[in-house]
Amino acid sequence: MHHNSSTDKKNYKRLTVITMSVLVAIFVSVGILTTMAPHTLLAAASSSSLGIDNIKCEVIEHLNFHIHAHLDIFINGKPYIVPSQIGIIPNKCLYWMHTHDDTGVIHIESPENRNFTLGQFFDIWNEKFNNTQIFDNIVSNSKNNTLSVYVNGNKASSVDYRDIKLTSHDEIAIVYGKPPDTIPSIYHFPKGL
Repeated sequence: MHHNSSTDKKNYKRLTVITMSVLVAIFVSVGILTTMAPHTLLAAASSSSLGIDNIKCEVIEHLNFHIHAHLDIFINGKPYIVPSQIGIIPNKCLYWMHTHDDTGVIHIESPENRNFTLGQFFDIWNEKFNNTQIFDNIVSNSKNNTLSVYVNGNKASSVDYRDIKLTSHDEIAIVYGKPPDTIPSIYHFPKGL
């Protein structure tokens, strides 16, 4: 059977145009092409299933809403190191709320201006925290097993600790058990933060 190469080329072009048109129609119908630049399609595809407390994990950092807060944790008078890389999945994505190092600086880099809370940070960290527990340390009637949170040196009271909002340059101190000699009220952020 003899094929006409001219006819085959026309059919191939027609099939390619139809296929591309169908793909464009599908993408437009679900809003992908109208709302995303091509370089963000990969980010959406790779992180769409990763979200904690409505905070996404994406391959790019957003700077629309960009603030930093500092977290100190004291367990029975001793500082507890807030680890680096909380909220960062290496070679995959980073959550809008994360740490880069072990200084306790929480980076909030979000595409939207909204409230972020202490509870959300602990959820991303995958650690227990509420008014009666931090990590495996549980509040009891004993005087030595108390839990307090301070915001810029002021003790938070009559509040769900998880709902404490993190605002720009806040110094948050969580104290379980014996308090440290001094409760920090300010953190000296590096220039540019």
